[in-house]
Amino acid sequence: MEGVIERLRPLVGLTVRTIIGVLFGGTFGFLGVGIGWISFVFFGARSGDTLLLLFIGGSSVGVAGGVSLGWLNLDGNSGIRLVAMGSLLLLAAAGGSWGGYQFGSVQDVPCCATADVTPITYIVIGAILATSVVALILNLSYRALPLFRR
Repeated sequence: MEGVIERLRPLVGLTVRTIIGVLFGGTFGFLGVGIGWISFVFFGARSGDTLLLLFIGGSSVGVAGGVSLGWLNLDGNSGIRLVAMGSLLLLAAAGGSWGGYQFGSVQDVPCCATADVTPITYIVIGAILATSVVALILNLSYRALPLFRR
C-alpha cells in the first residue's frame, strides 16, 4: 500500500498545485481587470483600445502572479530561476488573454442574440489556461531533468 501512495504522491502534488494556481490566477486575474477598469476611468482615457490593453495587461499580471504563487517552491529557488519563470508565465498570460479575447469577441452574433459570457471573462480564462499549461510543463520538465541525467 505504501508503494502505491509513494507513486501517486507526485501526481497528487501536481494536481493540487494546478488547482491552487487556477484558483489564485482567476482571483488575481479578475482583480487585475478591475484595476485596469479603475485606471481607465480615473486617468481619463477615452479609447476602446486603451481599455482593452488595460484589461489584457491587468489580467495578465494578475493571472501570472496567481499561478506563480500556486507553483512557488519555497526551497531551492535561485533569483534567476524565479525571474525567468515569472517572465515566461507573464508572456504566456499575455498571449492567452489575447487569444481569449480573440475567441470571446466573436461569440456575439449580431443578428440573433448576445453571448452569456463577456469577452472579459474569456480574457481571464485564456490567460489562466495558457499560464497553467506553461507552469505545468515547466514543473514537469524540471522534475524530469534528473531522470535524463542518469
